[in-house]
Amino acid sequence: MTTAPVGVLGGTFDPVHNGHLRLAMELASALDMAHVRLVPCARPPHRGAPTASPGQRSKWIRVAVSTEPRLRLDDRELLRDGPSYTVDTLASMRAEMPDTPLCLIMGRDVFAKLPGWHEWERIFDSAHIVLIDRPGIDCELDSAAADALAERGTDSHETLHRELGGHIYTYMPPPLVISASYIRELLERGESPRYLLPTAVLDDIMDAGVYQSQPATAASQ
Repeated sequence: MTTAPVGVLGGTFDPVHNGHLRLAMELASALDMAHVRLVPCARPPHRGAPTASPGQRSKWIRVAVSTEPRLRLDDRELLRDGPSYTVDTLASMRAEMPDTPLCLIMGRDVFAKLPGWHEWERIFDSAHIVLIDRPGIDCELDSAAADALAERGTDSHETLHRELGGHIYTYMPPPLVISASYIRELLERGESPRYLLPTAVLDDIMDAGVYQSQPATAASQ
């Protein structure tokens, strides 16, 4: 089998920013993916509830990717009741795309805690994992995560095209450090996060007054 894989990038996207979008584009190009789906979660099992509503987060992603065909919004977790379990999301994608390799994208810090996820070992029944490793991030892996990396690790991205799932490929993207928490902090202080996220997304955030605990400065508008 030689088929362009589909990337799956999940998260709260509270809000979506250029770090998310640039990483997705880097992977789509470097790994020759058909496209990358941004999947906002409704109820993250391992962290607090997002500040912005599901509708707002979905709208911002849709606006952010509207002109880029290799990036797409996938809002299935927002439409599903209950916690947003990744294993269920991937299983539903696999049912829709039975012959397409799927690549779940996650940072090393997330992968380190993967064995704490709901039915985590079943993820490999549906998808590969693309493990994002950044300079300066040294996370000690859970022993089960380390065993999975040793057993399933591959140095060839071609494996992501030949097989439907089951492997772990490590990718180190160029440095671009932007975080949603920093953007929220700037907005809460009335400061501008412009150029850290798409202008259309920031404009909608400002219009809706999301994250802002004090009036926005002129630089934010």
